Amino acid sequence: MGQRQSLEVLGAIEQALAQHPAFGDSTYILDQLQLCLEGRLNAMSDRLPVAKRFLEGLTRANGNSLHHVLADTVVRCAILHAHTQIETEGPFGLPLADCEEVFDETTRRLQQGKFGTTLDDGSLRRLGPEPYHGWLWSEEHSGDIFGRSFRYLMKEKYGAIPRTPTDDEIAALTKGARLLHDLLPSLTPSALRHAHLIACVPDAGGWKGIASSSQFHLGGTIFLGRSLPGPWWVAEHLLHESLHQKLYDFRHGHSVQELDLELDVPREDAPRVCSPWNPQRLNKSNQWDVNRVYAAFHVYVHLALLAMVAEQRASEMEDAYGPFHGMIESGKAFERAHYLGEKLKEQCWDHVGLAGRRLVDWLISVLEFLNPSPPPRGAYIHLYLDHYRREASQVAAALRENGSIGSGLSQRLIPLAKDEVESARSVLSAIDAGRELRRFNHVVAQYTDEELGTKFSELRRQIGTALMDASPDGYRLTESGDHDRLVKEMIESASQRIFTVLAGYPPAVADAKRRAHELRFVKSCEDQVGRLLAVLACAVPSGGRILEIGTGAGVGTAWIAAGLGERTDIEVVSVEIDAGLSDAVRRWPWPAYVRIVTADALEALGTLGTFNLVFADAAPIKYGHIESVLKALCPGGLLILDDLRVGKRTDEVQRAEKDALRSKLLGHPEVQAVEIDWSSRVVLVAKSR
Repeated sequence: MGQRQSLEVLGAIEQALAQHPAFGDSTYILDQLQLCLEGRLNAMSDRLPVAKRFLEGLTRANGNSLHHVLADTVVRCAILHAHTQIETEGPFGLPLADCEEVFDETTRRLQQGKFGTTLDDGSLRRLGPEPYHGWLWSEEHSGDIFGRSFRYLMKEKYGAIPRTPTDDEIAALTKGARLLHDLLPSLTPSALRHAHLIACVPDAGGWKGIASSSQFHLGGTIFLGRSLPGPWWVAEHLLHESLHQKLYDFRHGHSVQELDLELDVPREDAPRVCSPWNPQRLNKSNQWDVNRVYAAFHVYVHLALLAMVAEQRASEMEDAYGPFHGMIESGKAFERAHYLGEKLKEQCWDHVGLAGRRLVDWLISVLEFLNPSPPPRGAYIHLYLDHYRREASQVAAALRENGSIGSGLSQRLIPLAKDEVESARSVLSAIDAGRELRRFNHVVAQYTDEELGTKFSELRRQIGTALMDASPDGYRLTESGDHDRLVKEMIESASQRIFTVLAGYPPAVADAKRRAHELRFVKSCEDQVGRLLAVLACAVPSGGRILEIGTGAGVGTAWIAAGLGERTDIEVVSVEIDAGLSDAVRRWPWPAYVRIVTADALEALGTLGTFNLVFADAAPIKYGHIESVLKALCPGGLLILDDLRVGKRTDEVQRAEKDALRSKLLGHPEVQAVEIDWSSRVVLVAKSR
């Protein structure tokens, strides 16, 4: 990544990142956050007496550091949520009564001279001995107002509670924190002061599959997952998530972005920026809003510094901290930071506030010191190829789990491999890379059809090597960059197909999920329910009929069709009242046995006849007219109803509707019904013969 900087220069850059009067100084940032939160308390003190008492308690304790108090996740959420509820006169986040209790109990703690996190009831251990070290969440925490509120906030956002770390995990966390301080002794305190609580999370709920996470709405807490694979990994992710929290705290007191701080929502006309090193999947998840671009840019600048120092000092530190692995490469971090900084200036500048612009300019100047030889302006194929190679490693892991030769996965990969080979040949031909094309063809000729599947990951590495060998500088296909889009299109298409195969989605389901995202339709059935639908559809006897009430974006329809496969002896009717939705679904080349009907299902039910399987997925019908649905069932026919789970976000009307429907079906004299506490909660009904 260009000439390596000396440790002395890197140390000077670290000092700048940690001590810049506005952008790096954690004391200044936390002081500004405190002023912001005290301003919220003052704004509602006339209407909420307990807020006034809390503010008075803060004023009396002003000679003490209040950063651990006000930046505490529960306290800051209580202030922000109470203020929003007072201003909007509607519910938001923590119930107002709980916010008032938080204020009251925090005031009492201040009177007792307690200026640490409110969650420190004696059950939590510290990350380390220094004042900047946060607390480690444990489920041993009591059920006081602070513990109850923290659990409520976690359930609301993630649907799961952080777990108690094991002794080994605590040891790994503390060792990673020591390593981080040894690498960056100035920046570590500056960043970790913003991580008041560290939580180890289960592979469940909104945390499923995550390595680490932070949320603007849950300021002061960082989340770590994946069983903490080593101190180098822990050091990076502690810094990564703490930096997110540092920026979140900075945002409260400065005009970083033009968005609603309560909802954390950018303006509707804000641009989206592609992150080429991430998969697009079916919902364009690699298209980031300004908020995420800004946060990632801020972090990658710092990670580039961390990785450069770690790479230079690894050999001297491996005796104490083990083999150097699990940390991002400095070149990769720098290239991502450079790309995002460029996109912020080119695409997002009108949506960045004054303080935000100054911070971007300053961080770009830091990048120039880290590496004075950045990629060419507008370059991106190196980032796409990074994603292409990492995805190949994911496929290799999936093949190992499924078995290699003869496995169903390797067979499904063969047509994808052939298409990727042809795409690579087309790209090399388009740029007249004759030597690389001949070499590539020679390599590919050595693969049998079977090996194209079993050695898919190796084949991808060969494709990546051929494209990089053809590049004059490792950043563009040609000096002009005119052909770079060919690599972008090749990799995006290949990535979507790989995701579909690894997720086990039939083509029609994948298309329906993409359509649901484009139409912003968020009520499609969950994957588990869809797979159950496919099984039930497969069991429908020859000559049978299937009815779906509420086509939506066609996800349920697609699962039904997947279950039927090549069968032609079944009729599927899907009814949708919204003509825009049904017209969009009809564009997919459905089998001849699928009929999409635009109609009010209640009116259509009396004209469509009876069915062997009914999936009632339209709320007005299943909650208001279930008897009409039961009449459409053949004797012995099956009815499936999903989305019956009652959660904290279920309002009283919805709760009553769900309870009444379950009670009616489970006690109905003409059916056998079972409630399955699974997925979105399902009731399966069989009509008596």
